[in-house]
Amino acid sequence: MSPRSRSTRRALVLAPLAASLLAAAGCASTPSPTYTHPAYGTTLVYRVTSTGSYGTGTAEVPMRVEEASFEGRTVMRLATPNGSVMSEPSTAGTIAVIDPAGRVAMRYEPPMSQPWPLAVGKTATQDISLTFGRNAGIPMTAKWTVEGVEDVTVPAGTFRAWRVSVVDSFGFRMTNWSVPDAIGMFARRESIRGAGHPQGEGTQTMELVRAPVR
Repeated sequence: MSPRSRSTRRALVLAPLAASLLAAAGCASTPSPTYTHPAYGTTLVYRVTSTGSYGTGTAEVPMRVEEASFEGRTVMRLATPNGSVMSEPSTAGTIAVIDPAGRVAMRYEPPMSQPWPLAVGKTATQDISLTFGRNAGIPMTAKWTVEGVEDVTVPAGTFRAWRVSVVDSFGFRMTNWSVPDAIGMFARRESIRGAGHPQGEGTQTMELVRAPVR
């Protein structure tokens, strides 16, 4: 595999990292149904366990939240050692995935985002034009479902969260445990690429290890 292919693959692993941002705070009440992004300058740490097309193994990955400019607009950048994700500050919708060399590996138009405000049972379907490397205008459909509100336990603690899933037309499924009012991040994320996925079969689980509380 060429160095360009390896860096692009590392960046693509980030794609599920940013379809949306979520947060967690306590177990007593329903978290906010609306989104508030984390403070710029915040650094969070996730335990990432990967198999198959996502890679192999477990690692702790820091993610820094930054204000940035992308294609002439102000965005929220989630920067990691493996690249970064450009997101809408108001919705955390994923705009683009950037590889470690600074190249656009994936772009979503419109941004891929959870159906804010959240409500149990709510669904939403997005028709998205996907750019994948040099291939532009690939049609993709994503269907979101707000499945419920529940407690989720991760290394950083136990949080009351919205459980929100998304499936797309390429055989990808992601489930977020989303609590968007305390630290502006997800507590847990499970991503699954099916056997027929263009990038190959694989799984990835992310669990919050450490984050400053607002």
